[in-house]
Amino acid sequence: METTIANSPEPLVARIHKLFRGELALENDFLRLEIKILRSKLGKRVPLNDQERRMLVKYGLRIKDRLKDVISIVKPETLLAWHRRLKNKKWTFDNTSQKKGRPRISADTESLVVKIAEENIWGYHRISGEMKKLGHKLCPTTVKNILKKHGIPPVPLRKGMSWKKFIQSHMDVLWAGDFFTEEVWTMKGLVTYYVLFFIHLGSRRVHIAGCTPNPNYVWTSQQARNFSMLLEEIPERCRYIIHDRDNSFLPFDFVVKSEGIKIVKTAPQAPMCNAFAERFVREARETLNNIIPLGENHFRHVLRCIERHHNRERPHQGIDNQIPIDFDYPDKPALPEEVCCTSSLGGLNHYYIEKKAA
Repeated sequence: METTIANSPEPLVARIHKLFRGELALENDFLRLEIKILRSKLGKRVPLNDQERRMLVKYGLRIKDRLKDVISIVKPETLLAWHRRLKNKKWTFDNTSQKKGRPRISADTESLVVKIAEENIWGYHRISGEMKKLGHKLCPTTVKNILKKHGIPPVPLRKGMSWKKFIQSHMDVLWAGDFFTEEVWTMKGLVTYYVLFFIHLGSRRVHIAGCTPNPNYVWTSQQARNFSMLLEEIPERCRYIIHDRDNSFLPFDFVVKSEGIKIVKTAPQAPMCNAFAERFVREARETLNNIIPLGENHFRHVLRCIERHHNRERPHQGIDNQIPIDFDYPDKPALPEEVCCTSSLGGLNHYYIEKKAA
């Protein structure tokens, strides 16, 4: 029969063991009190990493029966849950296939496909061929999936050429025409005058055809013939004329169609479809709103000044700040003393030019 140290016949050994157990108990009481104080300073929850959790599980399972009385940093149930998690993790294997699938299409490639589809009425095979020219190998099915993802339907369901694209692709041969009105004081009182004008979209050149209080069939037909003769003298060509659905244009259309010019009518009540003409109307209003036209001759003079200022004196942002007609740009910057300011219509329209040498 084995004997323990406490029952050892040697009284010295038993005494030493008794003293040692007493010191361990006191030391244990002190450490528990110290831990309790530290826990009260740290708050309710102490953040732990995986390594610290494994250490607590390893040493906590050795005193599983007394764990509830000893542990203070977490609940015993939490420690046992960590143990179960580590046990399950040990026997977890990745059964997913290691074989790589088809590479994902990059965002840049997708944006390029969408751009080509939006700018052209092309099918999936044609877009796939264009992408191949650009170094992107995409099958038609991939193109189809990309367009479907971005909400672009197949070719038969897409709209035709947009209005903006039509204008941009015909700028050099496209003119826009329109009427605007102005109240003129005459001997009969305040009379409404109708002004017919045309603007070349490529160069921004404006031609004010004329003004009349009664734009009837005869007057409009004559303006159409005058405009046809003007086209023979100027470099700007004309294949299309855009205007609204005003009935005043009916005799005009009849004349210009005989010259081979096509008429493009804007949508009903859609002035922004003829935005270039509307922009010139706003420019003319900036001058006319500061003038009281006194008679037809005065009004025609004002219109000539507006046309000259637009065509020969004012730079236009839409054509890179160029002037539409016959402007001789200097070879070197002008000095301040070489610049003079001129004006028309009593100072309403200002512009600056370089003084000519005497």
